[in-house]
Amino acid sequence: MPGIDLNYFIRQANKLTEKIEERKKQLAEETVEAKSGDGLVTVVVNCVQEVRSIKIDKSAIDPNDPGMLEDLITAAVNAALANSRQHMNSELAKISGGIKIPGIN
Repeated sequence: MPGIDLNYFIRQANKLTEKIEERKKQLAEETVEAKSGDGLVTVVVNCVQEVRSIKIDKSAIDPNDPGMLEDLITAAVNAALANSRQHMNSELAKISGGIKIPGIN
């Protein structure tokens, strides 16, 4: 097709991919947190889905009810991971203009 420079589009796509990959590296250092049980359990994760820390208030530890603590930890981890995914997707959408790129967002 006359007038269409496919190499230009390829270069632009490569630049976009580079920007997204660089932002992903930065997001690996950014963290989000979530709490459960009115703050009895706090989980911090980075934006590439790695748990960085879990803090448990002493009052959440009941030897007679380990299931409650398990539930609090599970809820906080799931919420933190959801926050992480949402933040990462939002940040990558800023770069890609909302375009879904397989394997990147």
